[in-house]
Amino acid sequence: MFVRIVGAVGVGSAVGILMIGATVARRYDKPGSAWFTGYTTLVGVGLGAVSVGVSTGLVPVTDFQGLVGRYLALVWILPAGLWAVFALRYTGRFVPLTLETSILIGIPLFIFIIQFVLSNASDVPMQVLGLFGITSRYYALTLAIAGAVLVVRATWRYDHTAVWQGIALAVAPAVMWLSWNSIPYIAQIGPTVGGTAYALGSLGAVCGLGLAVFRFDAFKLSPTVGVVSERDLVDETDDLVLIADEEHRIVRANENMRLASDKGDPSAGIVTVEEMLGNDLGGLRAADTVTLSVAGVTAKYDPQVSTVIDQGDRVLGYVVSLRDVTERNLRRERLAVLNRVLRHNLRNQLDVLNAHLETINDDHADRAVETTDRIARMSDHARTIDQLLSETRERVSIDVAELLRDTVATYDSPIDAEVSDSLMITTDPVALKAAVESAVDNAVTHATNVAVVLRPTPNGCEIQINDDGPGIPESELSAPETGTETPLRHGTGLGLWQLTWAARTLGGEVSFNTSDGTTVIITVPDASPPDER
Repeated sequence: MFVRIVGAVGVGSAVGILMIGATVARRYDKPGSAWFTGYTTLVGVGLGAVSVGVSTGLVPVTDFQGLVGRYLALVWILPAGLWAVFALRYTGRFVPLTLETSILIGIPLFIFIIQFVLSNASDVPMQVLGLFGITSRYYALTLAIAGAVLVVRATWRYDHTAVWQGIALAVAPAVMWLSWNSIPYIAQIGPTVGGTAYALGSLGAVCGLGLAVFRFDAFKLSPTVGVVSERDLVDETDDLVLIADEEHRIVRANENMRLASDKGDPSAGIVTVEEMLGNDLGGLRAADTVTLSVAGVTAKYDPQVSTVIDQGDRVLGYVVSLRDVTERNLRRERLAVLNRVLRHNLRNQLDVLNAHLETINDDHADRAVETTDRIARMSDHARTIDQLLSETRERVSIDVAELLRDTVATYDSPIDAEVSDSLMITTDPVALKAAVESAVDNAVTHATNVAVVLRPTPNGCEIQINDDGPGIPESELSAPETGTETPLRHGTGLGLWQLTWAARTLGGEVSFNTSDGTTVIITVPDASPPDER
């Protein structure tokens, strides 16, 4: 009765293992999934065949030694090569199916065939047969342990995977080996002990694989991307990358960096960063760009230097990456030239045009002057925007209340200013003034009553510009909100762009309420340390 129970447990476990493998084959197309299915198929078929034989009496069972022990050994030994390849593929280490790989996978099977042939020869000593058996066992054990270590290590290393999925995967070969390999020894205590080890190995395998696949999503969240991206980051990037030791000697360089070197492979000998790039690490950190010739083409590169330290804050070396910014710099130069020329010439020509128009006294001339004034304001906005985006300024402590009073005072239109005596914060005064001027310009242009309100907040201040005008149309607001101008939906000027970009430069936000006139709300964060506020 006990033997039949053990056999039934083995058959049920075999069916479960086969179903797990079939599920992975049907649902997932991830690295290693095909090898996992092959492994589970071989284990499931082998365990099922032995268990059916035990249940039906085809495999004689007395103390679970003899044929049962040898057959169960084959169940975990023969698929060990498939398990090892699965572990390599699953952890992002591509292994092509070559003749050498096939031989490594098939060594346990080859040894078994040789052992079977020699066992039928009467003149072969038992010591030789035993040697073959020990070799196959330890070879398979080595593959099983190596695969388990790779899987557990990879799932533990990366945040997007859980170490439990690696542990659950590793349970199957570990439990099978520990349980079934011990049967010849513990079965001497009694057949019940040997049968229990048989059942535990079967249940441990199906439970481990089932938990890994269904509970811990081993094939939904595989560690492959982490391993591959980490390994290929240096070699596959378009940047020029080198790694130097603490003495600034190059120890590794990717292919693009090797092409940039006229000294051959810089990592093949003792070549320093300065000898290769013509600049030491300090100079690279301070430089905006460096010029190098790669494959005969001269280009400009943006250098980035990172320091590699260990857990004890000891400097181990440095990583230098150089990104090609030739096209970016060229576009920047073109835009700068066009910006300066167009803005300067446009303003001059508008001044000439206005001078002529003012000599003409009719409505058409007045409208033309209004148009040229609007174009001139756009030119001023463009100059302000250029300052915001092209210049880097330090945050300084300013009185926002005083800045608002000074700004309001420059307008001829009456503006109600609800401003406190003083409100000090640390921010970018140029960007803050640009944001306020843009909002006030829009208000005084389209409304009669304008009010500026300043309120302190826990993290800075909030500035409101309220007016009773018709409200800013949705077509005007949509472009800065989406970050794009399109032919079918665009703003009529640069004022809102100036306001939006100035707020971003401040690190704050801008919002609009157009339900009753227009209310522009500018939040300005205080950049000073919290303990100084």
